[in-house]
Amino acid sequence: MPPLLSPAEREARLRMNTAWFMRPDWCRRLVELHGSACAVLGQTAAELAESSALPLKNAEKFLADCAAADAAGELRAAADCGGRVVFPEDEDFPPRLAGIPDAPFLVYVKGDIGFGGPAVAVVGARYPDAYGRRMCSALAAELAGAGFLIVSGLARGIDTAAHEAALARGGRTWAVVGTGLGKCYPPENRGLEERILKAGGAVISEFPVSSGPAAHHFPRRNRLVSGLCGAVLVVQGDIKSGSLITARVALEQGREVLAVPGQADEPLSAGPNRLIRDGAVLVQTAKDVLDSYPPQELFGIMLPAGEPEAKTARAVALEGLSADERALLECIGGQELPVDVIAQTLNWDIPRTAGALFELEIKSLVSAAAGLYAKN
Repeated sequence: MPPLLSPAEREARLRMNTAWFMRPDWCRRLVELHGSACAVLGQTAAELAESSALPLKNAEKFLADCAAADAAGELRAAADCGGRVVFPEDEDFPPRLAGIPDAPFLVYVKGDIGFGGPAVAVVGARYPDAYGRRMCSALAAELAGAGFLIVSGLARGIDTAAHEAALARGGRTWAVVGTGLGKCYPPENRGLEERILKAGGAVISEFPVSSGPAAHHFPRRNRLVSGLCGAVLVVQGDIKSGSLITARVALEQGREVLAVPGQADEPLSAGPNRLIRDGAVLVQTAKDVLDSYPPQELFGIMLPAGEPEAKTARAVALEGLSADERALLECIGGQELPVDVIAQTLNWDIPRTAGALFELEIKSLVSAAAGLYAKN
């Protein structure tokens, strides 16, 4: 089936998407008002201001930004990094996204977004403790194993742990990023991004290919994370955490909001605990997620029977350890050791030791306190 949009209309919409100050809903309104993006960009600033109720200076700025954009070059850049541009009129545009308030005008995609089953967004602190990583890994792994798509933002901390757990269980995961497809943030997750794609997942953005990370990108990114899913699960985060922004947006979108409880005096638990106080579903097991998920979207999904949660979390964390990670775990044993002692014992240099410790921390197999590392 041929695309509904002509090449000229696709390029016009790409140009409109580069005007960062113009919200997607305003861009859609302009297209609906004038019939096409080509018609919008064919007007003078004075005509556009009069016909669209825009201040003249905004119309001038908007048209100048659009005229300066290289749409053909943008399409080439997307293809060069393995991506493509998907419009709401295209067959493979995610249907959940099309229905949210302030839906994206278009999305850039790497990988496969042809998934129609249940999806859960897992979000939380960028610097979680061992408890947060353990709960995130256990829940994301079991849900992925049961057939849920795990969606997160490729950020450090809980996002990374959720993607990693889904991959370890052989499930699918999508990363919605706050950069263009030509960038990776944080840069250390480039390998994770590649593994997501290799496993049949996807990386999604609404920003031009060369866009780097910017503060105003991430709230926009968060609405897509929740919009792609039927439910949002928050695992740790303080009161000002971006994950609480995602939860608020999820409520506006009509999504279920779920949260993992934590200690009352732990700042990382303040966000989820407040969400639970305000009506979010308290989640301790994957079954709590299943019970709270919109039933019409489950399509017969069931959790495996007879496998204890704690055993599942540990088993997932131990899967696929490298030789260095196994050697390091054996070295620590039941002790609490600083990194230099571990390095000296194993006859490794500090970068090699620190790298293995970092991987084990992500997998919640070791934790650090006061500079000492211990097995969880």
